Amino acid sequence: MTRIIIVGGGPAGISAAQALAKNLTVNDGTEVVVFEKSKYYYHAVGTPRAVVDAGYTKKLFVPYDNAIPAEARSFVKIQRAIVTRIVSGNEVEYTPIDDDDEILAGQVKRLAYDYLVMATGSTYTVPLKQPKSDFKRSTTEKMMAELRQQIENASSILIVGGGATGAGVAGEIKAKFPNKTVTIIESKDKLLGTDNVREKFRARLLKFLKRLDVNVVLGERLTERLNGNSFERRTLRTDKGRVLESDIQLLCGGFSPTTELIKNLDAGLVTPQGLIKVNSKLQLENARYFNIYALGDANNNSAPKHMLFASQQGTHLGNELALVARKTQDNVSKDFPKVEVVPAMVPLGPNGGVSQLPFFGGVVYGNFVTRTFKSKEYFASFAWKNLNAEVPN
Repeated sequence: MTRIIIVGGGPAGISAAQALAKNLTVNDGTEVVVFEKSKYYYHAVGTPRAVVDAGYTKKLFVPYDNAIPAEARSFVKIQRAIVTRIVSGNEVEYTPIDDDDEILAGQVKRLAYDYLVMATGSTYTVPLKQPKSDFKRSTTEKMMAELRQQIENASSILIVGGGATGAGVAGEIKAKFPNKTVTIIESKDKLLGTDNVREKFRARLLKFLKRLDVNVVLGERLTERLNGNSFERRTLRTDKGRVLESDIQLLCGGFSPTTELIKNLDAGLVTPQGLIKVNSKLQLENARYFNIYALGDANNNSAPKHMLFASQQGTHLGNELALVARKTQDNVSKDFPKVEVVPAMVPLGPNGGVSQLPFFGGVVYGNFVTRTFKSKEYFASFAWKNLNAEVPN
């Protein structure tokens, strides 16, 4: 019996599991175990809408119940647990989680693997992503409700971070509350500074934000580092002497890959930025760990850290490991394709935004295309359909 363990049920992990379920049968003698701590897939892409729309919150939590087709559930299983250690000798240690979201203390178990897939994702400002240590749905809902109330009560809002999330949150707030003062501060001299988008995209995004009367401060950083959202009136200064007053401050940054398991296994496998070193086939860079792979936000592959590419990496590796499990090939053989042109969509409220589609070097569109594809619901229908669930109204 060949066993493939997948750590994490986010976009990368669940896509890998679904690819294995699609390509294997019970007769292939392979067991796939997905260790995931939550009952629900968290649709983090939609959180900018949820911070202003209470009705959207229920769309963030997609149940895993039908994520694996019925015909594959005997050999592809999603098990609620937290993996605490990778043990030498091809084993993982894990602690089960019960139906009440409680970690079963004192019940550390071990499970051997032939192949290990690390799809541990990343952490981000709560509740744009769920708290790492408290993954109960009720906790996230409570934090999201508090954030919405703080936004509703505030007259002036400072958003720290001019990436896609920061711009999107600013747009959502101004679309819902046009009379509020919203300011974005970004330390780089351009919006989406780490994203491979055309300057035309950035120029149009800046134009649209200003049309919404969002104040955008580029090339300056706060002299005080924020570690999370702050819900009190504050006067902050930038390194260039600018004074920014706001009722609340929202941190729309702080991306941090979740790679402690690999770092504890071998610190040399993690970059100074905290990313797991992989080769072009998504295997760990060190040949000693030929049967361990890392996907999505956790790895140092050049693909952008977006849900789309995490899912694509999961599907790619799942297809490859299915061939390995069926003894068609000895190990993964195909490189994950390099991303040449990055698709990007930043809604600025439910009626528009800016998009870059991956054609002809990146074609930039405005409200109509963005509204048609993403602004209405932030791909919620796609996320629910992908897990064979019915999106709530």
